[in-house]
Amino acid sequence: MQAAASGIRIRYVFLWTFTVLGILFIIAPLFVVVVNSFSAVAYNVFPPEGFSLRWYQNLAGQAAFYAGAWRSLVLASLATIGALIIGTMAGYALVRYRLPMPNVVKAFMLSPIVMPKIVLGVALFMFFVRIGTLGGYSSLLFTHMLVVLPFVISLITAALFSFDWTLQEAAMDLGAGPLETFFRVILPEISVSVVVAGVFAFVTSFDQVETTLFLVRPGDNTLPVEMFLYLQKWQDPTIAALSTVLILFAVAIIGGLSLVLRNQKLPLDVGGSRKETTA
Repeated sequence: MQAAASGIRIRYVFLWTFTVLGILFIIAPLFVVVVNSFSAVAYNVFPPEGFSLRWYQNLAGQAAFYAGAWRSLVLASLATIGALIIGTMAGYALVRYRLPMPNVVKAFMLSPIVMPKIVLGVALFMFFVRIGTLGGYSSLLFTHMLVVLPFVISLITAALFSFDWTLQEAAMDLGAGPLETFFRVILPEISVSVVVAGVFAFVTSFDQVETTLFLVRPGDNTLPVEMFLYLQKWQDPTIAALSTVLILFAVAIIGGLSLVLRNQKLPLDVGGSRKETTA
């Protein structure tokens, strides 16, 4: 009995140790960036040789970052809306209809996740050159939708697998049309997954730089591209200051999402069983 209790304690110690190491692995780089943003010298060194707010003052005077942030916000919002519409329809088709080779279709739709973004960017660059739309905003928007679409399809498909389809049949038996049934019965039931998918899609699009670099027009750079170009010219901690602002932005999004989705359930099983976890 004592040996069993000792084994359980050792297992918990290992679990807590790996949990703490995992948290440190995630937080340590962010901690270095935040501390370095308050450096008093014009080069990146850790620990800083002094502290000041000069790089935040320098950041406030960078008009290119303001314009890039606005473009990124608009582009990420449009890409998220488009991906949610297409991803929801694709997820519905994957769950409700007998598609030919469904696993191949699903793997194809999720392939942008595993494809290196540089390779995807080069391929899309050659494609848009071939059809004559390189440099257009529609090309950039299409690319961002393609990158974020797998996240939406994965979460929406998981939610629809856990949906009780007798509710849809009951609604239609009572006279509701397909669209009314979807918006008044299905969508409210999968709304948590839709919101989470939208947040994932927005953050992924906002942070996208590899593929955007090949497709954006000079003068219309998004924020990540502006940061990349700034780093090519300067190596001062201004980018660390901007990264700290973006970290706070991400924390605000996650905090807001946690408040909105508190006590809600997020289905995660894409295999059809009804396994749930708290969002």
